[in-house]
Amino acid sequence: MSAYLYYCFNRLLYFFYSAITFSLLPTLDASYLIYSESFTDQDGKGVYGPVPTLDLDGVGWDLNFTYASLTASEDYAKVVDEMLEFHDVDGVVSFESPFANTTGFSNFFIEFELSESGDHEGTDIIEAFYTLDGGITHTSMGSRSGNFSDDNITDTFVIYIDEGNSIGIRVDAINNADGEYLRLDDLTIRSETLNGATFEVNGSNLSGFSDSFEIYSGEFFLADQITFDQNITVSSNYMSFYEEDFAGENGKGTSGNSSDLSELDWNISAPASLTDQYDYLKVIELNGNEIFEFRDLGGTGSWISPEINASLYESTRILMELTEVGAMESSDQIKVEYSMDGGSSFTAITTQTGDFASYDVNYSLPNSESLIFQLSAINSADDEKHRFDNIVVQGLTSATIGENVGGTSEFSGNIEINRPLNLKASELGRVTLSGKLSGNEKVTKQGSGIVNLANPSSTYSGNIIIEEGKLELSSGVSFNGTVSADGNQKTVVGGDGTVSSVSIGSGDGEVDFISPGLGLASSSLSATSLNQFISRNDNGTPNDSSDDALASIGSFTSTSIALNNGGVYDWELRDFDGSNPGSDWDVISFTNLSFGSSESSFTINILPIKSNDGTPGAPDNTSNLWAQHGSSFKFLDGPDGGSGITWGDWSPENINEYFAFRMDEFSYYPDFYYNDWNVTYLNGDFYLNYSAVPEPSTYFMTAGLLLLPSLSAIKQKKGFQAKAKKPCERISLT
Repeated sequence: MSAYLYYCFNRLLYFFYSAITFSLLPTLDASYLIYSESFTDQDGKGVYGPVPTLDLDGVGWDLNFTYASLTASEDYAKVVDEMLEFHDVDGVVSFESPFANTTGFSNFFIEFELSESGDHEGTDIIEAFYTLDGGITHTSMGSRSGNFSDDNITDTFVIYIDEGNSIGIRVDAINNADGEYLRLDDLTIRSETLNGATFEVNGSNLSGFSDSFEIYSGEFFLADQITFDQNITVSSNYMSFYEEDFAGENGKGTSGNSSDLSELDWNISAPASLTDQYDYLKVIELNGNEIFEFRDLGGTGSWISPEINASLYESTRILMELTEVGAMESSDQIKVEYSMDGGSSFTAITTQTGDFASYDVNYSLPNSESLIFQLSAINSADDEKHRFDNIVVQGLTSATIGENVGGTSEFSGNIEINRPLNLKASELGRVTLSGKLSGNEKVTKQGSGIVNLANPSSTYSGNIIIEEGKLELSSGVSFNGTVSADGNQKTVVGGDGTVSSVSIGSGDGEVDFISPGLGLASSSLSATSLNQFISRNDNGTPNDSSDDALASIGSFTSTSIALNNGGVYDWELRDFDGSNPGSDWDVISFTNLSFGSSESSFTINILPIKSNDGTPGAPDNTSNLWAQHGSSFKFLDGPDGGSGITWGDWSPENINEYFAFRMDEFSYYPDFYYNDWNVTYLNGDFYLNYSAVPEPSTYFMTAGLLLLPSLSAIKQKKGFQAKAKKPCERISLT
């Protein structure tokens, strides 16, 4: 009992001299459940007397009853009615949770419920603590003593903790009479912020989310067939990746002819005019704070930072404080500069001259791999001093959301984009963003799958870079930012929506393929593949997921579009005698259109699909291709008169020569190898025209055998294929 009395004495002193800090807050929004213990299906688990018997089989928590005296069968700390109940423990019993791994998350909330019944005295106490990172120092989160509950009302505590890589919970209970009951229930640890973790939402943890969630950095993926309907804020919270406040560096620098730069990561360049110890550039202590000061230099002196790795950050900025004292002339100044990526030249951030008193630097920097900062001062009298302090370099790390398993998933909640964001869909995967998008930070499309933007009410106005795979806009979705590409993988833009501007081609920044309609039309596994490969085209008309042909065929709009050298138009056709552009075959609408140079070539990849299910195959009405002379399909739809067309080296008369045609699948599926295609222009629109190439016997009758080599040479030059490979000769379509 002496150990117990000692414990109680110390706890009483704690309550007498200390204020217990706790918060009674509403139930949380914006959080993910990391740990919970509600004692469900655990009745009887715990410890009870008279000889203490411990039964914790199958539970994930522990009890410490070293300071308790369980002398009767009704003395216990055990689960009763799915709450942990402490009854007449004659001392203290401690509930101890496991340490919950919180690495990669931040901004934690711990919530728990305390209740009691019986006639308690002031010495009867129940108190909760937390500890971080496996430590032994515990911080009180809140307590109750005496008869704190009226009619068994439960007190709910919500505690906020900024960070930690693991969190453990301890709850101590003290009572010492029959009929005194203290209870703990519904203990949870939640995080409101993803901060560096790679996390997958699946069927087992989806229910752990509340209304919304915040992302600073890290990867947030959905498993296959998961719909995530909570709102996401991709936070603008900046991260500091370099700081210098000169703490502990008093005296470091150069005074007169004496220097001390030991154990520093920064350097200085001192003028030759420092004549005594009062001429210096060094760290001084001022009002209990250490700052860097330039005094009576008689020339130019510089402080130079180490080379700072900035490769993981975007939207970087530097903050610092500049001050001066003394009777400065206009020639006295302090200048802040930076250099990037190991370069020797410096760019000025600011120059403060004369008596400026103070100036706070807050300067946005270009994105770079590394940075060096230089602060240079000029002054020339004992009372002239330039000072700076609290250098902080900050940036935004990119966050990633999407899918990483090649399945289909959906973010149906709103997404606010306030920092660089990667949208990822892995190989053959499809992730749909059907919630409203807002914000203006850069978005990068990653992975060879499809990212579909589906909400017409979105107000997102940033720029989108496609690194790989397809960026797809659903019908009614308009995007006013720029769409460009980066990297060596295959990039595709398309769908049924609208972009303001895009260039299709093989040049820097240009998107490789344009593909109206939903889903993949050609293989995404090779950067240059033209082989037909239908995938993820099953988001057709509402309530009709089998209507894949209508989903595949699309009408895509680009206000301004450039069809440049090396670009490809994946053009799908489901009805050879159809009459409706955008539903029977693909069409692109434009206001402004431009073409590449005379040495350029742009490919039309003709891809037939079955009208009943959208799979590769012969389109409707190709049964008699010999008779289909003169079939015509509008595939580029512009304003009447063609006022927005920039022809460059081309003209309406020779524009056909700019296009090459690939028609392997169109020949293969109908088993007809004698088709010919060309492009014509009429009143602002462009048409794909089909005709059958005469059979060889016809050539013999009309022109003779010697004309065949010439015809073949002409077709090869223009990119035509007079005859596709036989089925046994075809390479894999994937």
